[in-house]
Amino acid sequence: MTTSATSAASTASQQPDLPEQAPSPPPRTWRTAASGAVSGYGALIFLALLVATFSVAAPDTFPTWDNAKAVLADQSIPGILALAAILPLAAGEFDLSLGAILGFSAIFSTWASNAGLPWPLVALLTLLVGCGTGFLNAFLVVKVGVNAFIATLGVGTLLAGGNLILTNSSLLTLNSGSFADLTITKLGGVQTVLGYFLALAVALWFAMERTPFGRYLRATGMGRDAARLSGVRTGRYLTTAFVAAGALAAIAGLLQASRSGSVPPGIGPDFLLPAYAAAFLGGTTIKAGYFNVWGTVVGVFLLAVGSNGLTLLGAQTWVTNIFNGTALIVAVAASVLLARSRATHTSS
Repeated sequence: MTTSATSAASTASQQPDLPEQAPSPPPRTWRTAASGAVSGYGALIFLALLVATFSVAAPDTFPTWDNAKAVLADQSIPGILALAAILPLAAGEFDLSLGAILGFSAIFSTWASNAGLPWPLVALLTLLVGCGTGFLNAFLVVKVGVNAFIATLGVGTLLAGGNLILTNSSLLTLNSGSFADLTITKLGGVQTVLGYFLALAVALWFAMERTPFGRYLRATGMGRDAARLSGVRTGRYLTTAFVAAGALAAIAGLLQASRSGSVPPGIGPDFLLPAYAAAFLGGTTIKAGYFNVWGTVVGVFLLAVGSNGLTLLGAQTWVTNIFNGTALIVAVAASVLLARSRATHTSS
């Protein structure tokens, strides 16, 4: 008996060590699938629900091609500003001057066009104004070390003063018909301003998702010190984010001046909150947990459909502000929870 036991023990000791089996992932149930769909496509699902609800509530006005064309055209310029917002956000900073850049660019382009400059030169000068403002923001934040909230808020206030100088504190009306043709021209019944928005969205998507720039920009936002220690030139990417955001905001202002035909001296700040609301909504959909282009596009049209549907149902103007503000709070809260969940999952 003892010999048998000894032989068995000897045989066992000669057996090779088997690698430990990794624990199998939990079975995928309908609950986990539904949770993943809601967390990744919640805003898109909510957009579909809004469309369905307003189509039933206002069948004669909301689900029409004319209304759809109006919504698409009206939201193209706020959409471009929302695209501008995600660049500094992806790098871990806020740019509160974007609305002011849009406003000053609209006023500057109108003023320059009325002075007799051809619209291509007006467009170029307006773009340089946006890039220069973005570079000023970057200089204050990256080189001087001023908090981005304070720096961009101060720059935005300076631009608001410039608005009053150029407009003489009164409404400025565009005199050039060729400049207005930039946006009022229609292709397939839809104003070309929608084409500008989609083209810029595709270009920004490619830059952020298919180039090293996008990877390094996100690395800068996710952990600047760690990215710097890894060899990423974080200051360069943050500067690029501010400059590109300023350029996009200037394009939005240029198009706004062309489309509206007149600009008040206070133009700009009203565009800022919807832009950030759309950007944070975008961070909860398509590529949940990250600021991304197509999620932001969904966010733009979600806010647009909500405001448009409520207006068609006869809601007061203050309801739109409450809707946008609530959307921003919910989107920011969801982004924080997603980031916290991702950090917990990574640490575990």
